[in-house]
Amino acid sequence: MPSPSHQAFTPPWGRCDVVSPWLLRPSLRRRPWGGSTLAALWPAADVELEAGPGPIGEAWLAGPDSRVAAGPDAGRRVSELMARHGAGVLGEAPRSCYGDRFPLLLKLLDAAEPLSLQVHPDDAYARRFEAASGHLGKTEAWWVWRAEPGASVWWGFRRPCGKDEVRAAAEAGRLSELLRTLPLVAGDVVVNPAGTVHALGAGLVVFEVQQASDLTYRLDDHGRVGADGRPRALHLDAALAVADRETDRQPAPEARVTGSGRRELARTHAFVLEEVAPPPAGVNWSVDGTSFELVTHLPREHDAPSGTLSWADGRAAVAPFASWLLPAGLGGVDLGGGGPYARVRFPHGESTD
Repeated sequence: MPSPSHQAFTPPWGRCDVVSPWLLRPSLRRRPWGGSTLAALWPAADVELEAGPGPIGEAWLAGPDSRVAAGPDAGRRVSELMARHGAGVLGEAPRSCYGDRFPLLLKLLDAAEPLSLQVHPDDAYARRFEAASGHLGKTEAWWVWRAEPGASVWWGFRRPCGKDEVRAAAEAGRLSELLRTLPLVAGDVVVNPAGTVHALGAGLVVFEVQQASDLTYRLDDHGRVGADGRPRALHLDAALAVADRETDRQPAPEARVTGSGRRELARTHAFVLEEVAPPPAGVNWSVDGTSFELVTHLPREHDAPSGTLSWADGRAAVAPFASWLLPAGLGGVDLGGGGPYARVRFPHGESTD
């Protein structure tokens, strides 16, 4: 007999035909600032690799374009699962905000060199001025997986700044002088609300949770050139229109215990990020129909053992650096062994202050 945590759940729209989670296939993307860490995390046969030269800067772990790695839906993208199952995948909370689109994207970022100083718009700006692109706004959070000694990020302004001052500093390649510098170590969390000017510095590998959007406005790219040998484009007008030039935000939320083996690391209007470190007895909870969930195994060592994910009708190994999509109507799940894990979901009926 299954444990109580494995009892099937009937969501408010009735029982759906989604009865098991999906293992997703990582997609490795080349970036001029990338390093050599990410390609070593998975066997080459288990990933999609972007063609062309250049280092690997991003591993896209879970998002609308991710493909299912195994099982009867192997090869299908998450967006196709949405078309087939609708609310059975998403849940009512994200569906009420964004319709039948998958709203989140999980990544690992390997910054061997600093990223561009950039800013993202919020949903309201994206709907008004970027409607043709179809993108959402972009709030994000970083959970540091590895940090070299002295690694840091730029985050927000040191003091209130006028638009003209920011523009002049960006055009002179001196914008970093106006920004706060935050030293980081493994395990730190930084939240980047839409409007925050920010950038990863060199020597960091981070797990990133973000809205599924590609709206990035660069203010300064450290003189970097693209694959065509030309300086990469800046977007000063749009960046200045959305940048928060005040200093009252705080980058690092205080983690809080949410249950045995669980800590909430970040909460925004777009996602909740939780660390799960299962005790010997494992951790269980219910995927209760209000939101899909994403579980990613993020061990500190490459050769860490796999964990296990169990649900009413099945059980699977959770390999290091694997991401699983748990449909909203799945019901009770147990997670055991290995760890830590990132558990990500859409907030519902909860304060995001």
